[in-house]
Amino acid sequence: MKITEKSTALLFSFTILSGTIYSQSNDRPEIPAVLDGVSYNAAGKLVLTKAGNVEDLEKKDVYTLSKMTGNPQGAASGIQLDLDLPGFTGTVAYGPLNETAAFPTVAFLPKDVKMKDGRALLEIKSVFVKSNDFFKLAEKGKGIIGYRIMDNAGRIIYEGRVAFEGTGPYKVVPTIIEGPLINDLQPAGCVISYETQTPVQTTITIGDKVFTEETAGKHHELVIKGLQPGTDYSYTVAYGDRKETRHFQTAPKEGSRRPFTFAFASANRATTGGGERDFGGTNFQSTRAIMAAAVLNNAVFMQAQGDITTGANPTVDGHLMEYANFKRSLEPFWSKIPVYVGFGDHETSREVFAPDPTTKKSKTIEVFPYATSCGEASFARAFVNPQNGPVSEDGGSYDPNPNQIDFPTYKENVYYYTYDNVAMIVLNTEYWESKDPLTTSGCPEGYIMDQQVKWLRETMSRMESSPAIDHIFVVTHGAVFPNGDHLADAMWWDGDNNSRAVVAGIPLKKGTIERRDEILDICVNNSKKFLAFISGDEHNFSFLEMTPQTPIYLEKYTGKKIQLSRSFYCINNGAGGSAPYAMLPSPWSGTYRYFTEPPALAMISVNGQQVTLKAMRTETFEKICEDVKLR
Repeated sequence: MKITEKSTALLFSFTILSGTIYSQSNDRPEIPAVLDGVSYNAAGKLVLTKAGNVEDLEKKDVYTLSKMTGNPQGAASGIQLDLDLPGFTGTVAYGPLNETAAFPTVAFLPKDVKMKDGRALLEIKSVFVKSNDFFKLAEKGKGIIGYRIMDNAGRIIYEGRVAFEGTGPYKVVPTIIEGPLINDLQPAGCVISYETQTPVQTTITIGDKVFTEETAGKHHELVIKGLQPGTDYSYTVAYGDRKETRHFQTAPKEGSRRPFTFAFASANRATTGGGERDFGGTNFQSTRAIMAAAVLNNAVFMQAQGDITTGANPTVDGHLMEYANFKRSLEPFWSKIPVYVGFGDHETSREVFAPDPTTKKSKTIEVFPYATSCGEASFARAFVNPQNGPVSEDGGSYDPNPNQIDFPTYKENVYYYTYDNVAMIVLNTEYWESKDPLTTSGCPEGYIMDQQVKWLRETMSRMESSPAIDHIFVVTHGAVFPNGDHLADAMWWDGDNNSRAVVAGIPLKKGTIERRDEILDICVNNSKKFLAFISGDEHNFSFLEMTPQTPIYLEKYTGKKIQLSRSFYCINNGAGGSAPYAMLPSPWSGTYRYFTEPPALAMISVNGQQVTLKAMRTETFEKICEDVKLR
């Protein structure tokens, strides 16, 4: 979602450290009041004062979206790419995009071309001839070229698009370089988004309805409305002299109780194994296979629960490149059904400090200013999710400045949506993340702060009272009951309640276990419609039925314990393509079923009051489970 970037006032301040006065450099952003133990030293470097004044390493992303789009220019015999990266050597594979396919993809040519100093010529005139010109681009004198940039080790960095006209010399014309994508699906419409490489004014035509942008731009979001529920539509995006047509179906009227299936998977970030498994930060191979399988099984939407790229980038532009690759992997299908994306720990933006001399580990904080540079802000720039969540943690009892915004935004990373008789409530368990809150302030993984809990309570109550809603799913990244690598964090922290958020140096009253129990009370004890938690941080597919008899505490836990009133489910599908996480011991580990390594797709089918689960391995289509009755 496009956001307005407000200028951040750079205030001149003084901090007293060890008896010496250091000034906050006027070319540095103001340190948020919610942090503690963070300051600028005399050289203007960001330091952690509670960790031996270790300095910010000031890391930058090597590759960014603004560079990788390549500033394509027409040339006498083809299209010239220039990444503005002197010294970069690698290769570019390219070929025509099949524009007439229902799910357009690129047919790459037999040979790639060398890239020198970040420049390469995509030859058209002498290459698109005879059997190489499958789509008759020479005859048509126009088309779209897809290209993949690879480094000198063969690692894929980015896949782009460029439209052209002519038969030599060639002219680059306005191009949709990302999308179109269906978002925020409603019974009467949706939001269709796409990106162009140059500012252009676009229109979308659906039947006799024409939706027009008021101004030209590179980022486009058109709100489509006035359509009929549960109806198939074709839509045509017009920009410059080009048009692209796709198809989608509106959501049914709420409470129609027609049968449907939705899909979910997450942890799609890159892994080893070569090829498309590491595609500029995402596992393109598994992610596309998962989405293709979902569409083949008639899923009406896909829910991704976070960790969709390697992420943790220090810059917005770096995040945007990896997000573009993730979206590219889903793009042929995302033009038909919506994808709702959740926020994970790899979606954070991290300022990395020099490693501790003893532990050799580095501490990190969220990049600020939060309004423009934190992980949540980058996420809002990249994705189009519903805007019905809380604003931020501002306004809580711990807010140091009630009259100004101090915390990161919840815009489009905490939200809910409905489809027919199902409500999906999406939370952010990785908000304002800090690996060491006592040193810097911030939030530990898996902890949900007060304002988000308040919103969850209100939203659950609203869905509970809606006559159109029968089933409620709560989507988290960090699991309520983790099973492997994240038993050491998420909503468990090895059973230790001491882990909690810290604001301006002051720990919050409730610890991780207390906060988990509060969420359980809201969802389980105070809702009859709540059915399951859907999570994705653990890199496996697993199914857990929780009953009032299931142990959920360590034997030594002495805090107040919740009594669950009924059974519910925890379904983890972090099998989007990352390296697998094995099951480790926990009080509830003996009750897991269908434990499976990545890649896997999970799907839930709803038919009125009946709800069932199935899952499959997407490399072989082997069934993991089928017709598992949830309700």
